[in-house]
Amino acid sequence: MSEPPNTIDELLDHAVQAINTGDRMTASALAEQVLTIDGDNQDAEDLLASPAVGGDVLRRMTILFADVVDSTALSTRIEPETYRTVIGRYRQQVNAVIDRYEGHVSSTKGDGLLAVFGHPKAHENDVRRAVQAGLDITRDVAALSERVRSRFGFDISVRVGVHRGLVYLDVAQDDVYGLGANLAARVAGLAPPGCVVVSAAIAPLVAGHFELDAQAAQPVKGIDEPVEHYRVIEERIGRTRTPLRPLVGRDLELARLQDAWNQAKQGTLTVPGVCFSGEAGMGKSRLATAAADLAEQAGRPALALIGSPFQADAGLYPIRALLEQRCGIERTTAPAARMRLLEDELQARGFEPAAAVPLLAPVLGIAAEHGYQPVQAEGTKLYQQIIEAIVGYLHACAGSGPAVVLAEDLQWFDASTLDVIAALLGANTGRLLVVLTARETRPLPTIAAHIEVFDLAPLTPQETDQLIATLDPALSGDERAEVKRRCDGVPLYIEEVVAKFHEQPTDAAGWARAPDALYEPLFSRLRASDTTIQVVEAAATIGREFDRAILASVVEMTETGLDEAIQALAGARVFLPAAKDRWRFRHELLREVAYELPPPSVRRTLHGRAADAIVATSDNPDWHLVALHYEHAQRFDAAADAHRRAASDARLRGAINEARANLTRAISQIERATPAPVRDGCETNLRLERAFLTTAVNGPLYPEVSADLERCLQLANTSLREEDRSATLATLWAYYLTRGDLRRCLQLAKSSRLAGQSWFRSAYGTAALFGGDFNNARSALELVAGVLAATNIDYESVYYIPCDPITSVHTHLALTRFVQGDLAGAEDQLAATVRRVARLGFPQGPFSLGYQRFYQIWMAIETGQLDLATDIADESAVQVERHGFEYAAMLVAIQRATIRAVSALSVCGGHPGALQPHIDAMSRIVEQFGETEWNIFASFYHAVLARLLIAAGRTQPARESLTAALQAADDTGVNFYRAELFRLRAQTLDDADAHEADLCEAISTARAQGATIFELRAAMDDVEMRGETATGALQDAINRLPADSAWPELSRARALIR
Repeated sequence: MSEPPNTIDELLDHAVQAINTGDRMTASALAEQVLTIDGDNQDAEDLLASPAVGGDVLRRMTILFADVVDSTALSTRIEPETYRTVIGRYRQQVNAVIDRYEGHVSSTKGDGLLAVFGHPKAHENDVRRAVQAGLDITRDVAALSERVRSRFGFDISVRVGVHRGLVYLDVAQDDVYGLGANLAARVAGLAPPGCVVVSAAIAPLVAGHFELDAQAAQPVKGIDEPVEHYRVIEERIGRTRTPLRPLVGRDLELARLQDAWNQAKQGTLTVPGVCFSGEAGMGKSRLATAAADLAEQAGRPALALIGSPFQADAGLYPIRALLEQRCGIERTTAPAARMRLLEDELQARGFEPAAAVPLLAPVLGIAAEHGYQPVQAEGTKLYQQIIEAIVGYLHACAGSGPAVVLAEDLQWFDASTLDVIAALLGANTGRLLVVLTARETRPLPTIAAHIEVFDLAPLTPQETDQLIATLDPALSGDERAEVKRRCDGVPLYIEEVVAKFHEQPTDAAGWARAPDALYEPLFSRLRASDTTIQVVEAAATIGREFDRAILASVVEMTETGLDEAIQALAGARVFLPAAKDRWRFRHELLREVAYELPPPSVRRTLHGRAADAIVATSDNPDWHLVALHYEHAQRFDAAADAHRRAASDARLRGAINEARANLTRAISQIERATPAPVRDGCETNLRLERAFLTTAVNGPLYPEVSADLERCLQLANTSLREEDRSATLATLWAYYLTRGDLRRCLQLAKSSRLAGQSWFRSAYGTAALFGGDFNNARSALELVAGVLAATNIDYESVYYIPCDPITSVHTHLALTRFVQGDLAGAEDQLAATVRRVARLGFPQGPFSLGYQRFYQIWMAIETGQLDLATDIADESAVQVERHGFEYAAMLVAIQRATIRAVSALSVCGGHPGALQPHIDAMSRIVEQFGETEWNIFASFYHAVLARLLIAAGRTQPARESLTAALQAADDTGVNFYRAELFRLRAQTLDDADAHEADLCEAISTARAQGATIFELRAAMDDVEMRGETATGALQDAINRLPADSAWPELSRARALIR
């Protein structure tokens, strides 16, 4: 039999149980007992007055009420739509906080929200949850107020009250009512704006967890007596810290490290890598330190490559950090001095600076203008050379004896650094021990064969006892059991909880999860003094490691105050010295907790200050890091510019994909900036630069190029600066030309915006060339060639296309002269192209030469000089492979296949079997062009395929291919090879009239176009079919050739007339 209730609270609890089970008589009797003891007890009066409705539930619960300050007055001063927007956002924030603490918003009354804790989900610490939620609400609304003030010009504030008492839960209607709910609202009304107030019923339950300030009792509406209440100042946190002790519970791992080191000393290390994997706090860094100790105790080097969460996708950041450390390069070191220090370090390591500096200087972000010749390579080729140089440098630092390389926190290594680790492990010398740490093994598959992985598990109960005893032998058995229950064997958690155990307030409910239990010990360490919170918030925003000078620029504090706070945090083992005037958080978890402390608005301000300080104090800042800070600061323009600069640094290292990724992030930031012409111009330039890099790697028809250029076209119709508009239209013109969309090319060429710009006049001539209007094309190109040569324009800065515009003019002019039989004139223009290319930088120079050689190969094929075509193709293949031009390499491969196919026509004759491999190859090429819409030169490859099919006796598929090519020419306007298509199709026709019709069409088309060599060929075919009656047309074609023409088919043409 249970003990009878003997306190007011127990009487009320039993009364509540009775009424909820339907025993109203017992509930009333118990309520009367309470009133006998306490005649003014409102809960007992509520019980006696409770309705006899079965759907309601009476509960003693914790209630939170949040109300907007002066909401009525506010609603009369601002527009209804604005008020609705702000109040809607306020409600979202309050709901989010309540959900976070697993409370439940039961009703919304006007601008007030009422939430209950303990229903529908109950916890043993609902009172504490409610008060903490109240504090969060005031902080979040204060942050919201800053945004509202910035945008709308007014403030919004909130009052929060928390009370515990009897309420009715209307489960069906999801509502709460009764005195408890009313009193929570009244208590909220007693709170100053932006504050939380709790009732006298709440105060004794949370006094151990929160600092409370007793307020004078105040009368409130509906309550007879003045209401006692307390203002919640802040949460209580303990403040002492005991030192950490030696590593415990990792005997197997330590034994493996010792064995591996012994092998390294003997030069017999067969598995060079040891990896420790596990969640945060498992002791990975401790084991890495133990490995470094083995080397240092033997007087051997221990190199450290450390990953950073702020720079997880910054190319080669851990390598850069190591290089700067070993070179003695600081944040403020000028580029010239950086260069000198790098050269000195490389010489000290036995390298020839002239060879090594161009490969390692880009890793440090040192541009070539500071004293070295850049490597003439790009893309994959340059990337691999840099990786090899880094591995060589690490080996040189390690020396000829045993050494250790630490690669800590692989989860924050970028792909390039992981490639370095893979190469380092693959080049096993038998003396270099590589120790890796990672939270997970996902980044490790490429190096799995070279490493032994230890997945660190939580400590066993026995090991946990050993660690606790090492940390604090004075803890009792019950206290040790509490530590084990809370920490689940995670070493860091054990260390931190033991360190604060005696100061941590008792929590009767316990902590449900180990990370939650760890938060308060970590947070209390951050509060090493009254000023340390401000410092750790700023430091955590900067990153795991930080310079004191940067921290001083971010935090608002005197020099003396800052130094005192740093020393206090060092004493609390939050900060560790990393170098002179440089500090680091002892553990990333400490930084993560500190980073969460400031509200979002303050955090944004801190990020902005950090970025400004890094830029202001360094001649060569880490632009990737700067960009991330500006992103978090929501300074979108600055973030976009920093990402663009990071892209430029990546290009220095040949990391084109990384550069494109940086430009993508820059675009995502500038898209969020305030609309303005300057913003539009910035977005245009970023998209053009990304399109440039994508074109160089993937070709001009890659979908991303199309999307970027279409967006640029939209922006060009706004208020862009003239130079931005010109660059956009130039790039669009080249894109449409490649696609064979000559109609849009001509629209752009005739644009009034371009008409006055000489270097754009070539656009019309080029479009006319590929459209088949060779006479007008030649006139336009001849005119503009001289004008462009006389101008002094930096085309590389305004022309976002890899091919130089002057080179293009000479190449296209060579084509027009060639098609009209002027071989000498064509050679002159090709030579002019070579001279021009010699004056260009990288990549425009090599890319432009490759463009010229593509068409030079075509001209050699047309004149039957297949050996020459092969030689040019071979040279081009070497060049594009050297520079990493993947798209250009594909085109060279296509030209080589075409040369082999045309050669087979003379070697194999009409043997179908011998021709079939070439028919298959050309069919794939034609199909590929159709899929990619690379229309500008597709008709030529259709013609080669048709020639193969005709030679193999398959005239019908040849005719179908040619007819398809003619239809494509009609659709696109690309007609430069139209006459040849008709001439070849005539060869597939058995009907004499149809044959003659196509030949006549070929002759008339070529004559109208000014394509003299094509007219000559068609006229020769016509003479061979019809005889002397057709010689007049052939003579006309001969007469149109230059008098000194060396066209190879001219002798046969003259022979047909005789």
